Amino acid sequence: MSASFYASPTIGATTTVAVFFHEIPHEVGDFALLIQSGFSKRAAMGSQFVTALGALLGTLIGIAVQELGGSDSDVPIGRTEGIWGTSLTWGDMLLPFTAGTFLYVGTVAVIPDLLETGSNKAEELKKTLVQFMAVAVGASIMLYISWHD
Repeated sequence: MSASFYASPTIGATTTVAVFFHEIPHEVGDFALLIQSGFSKRAAMGSQFVTALGALLGTLIGIAVQELGGSDSDVPIGRTEGIWGTSLTWGDMLLPFTAGTFLYVGTVAVIPDLLETGSNKAEELKKTLVQFMAVAVGASIMLYISWHD
């Protein structure tokens, strides 16, 4: 998230809202799984807190990369002190790296679950249409945000 705020306040706010609405059901689901696995409520909450510290650590790493090797808009055009003699800096790589990570996780972890089929073809068609509509709504929201930014 820190990289998105360094890109622009609007991108940072949009990313924060998206992550917030993603994490609520994700964390509730994780909590339920931990309870079902035999964790006490206290231990499950403690485990969730420890994993949340990972997000804080990631934010601190993102800030460090931006501050120590990040992009600088005041740099003269002729400067070639970036990565491999280019003007590209490590801070410029944070958003593409993060986007690529999300695409990888979606491709490797989510798509195989979406492609599983059962014996009832009518139910599978209905499930596929609902999933397609969810993707279409998500893409539409992203397009709307990008056009009205």
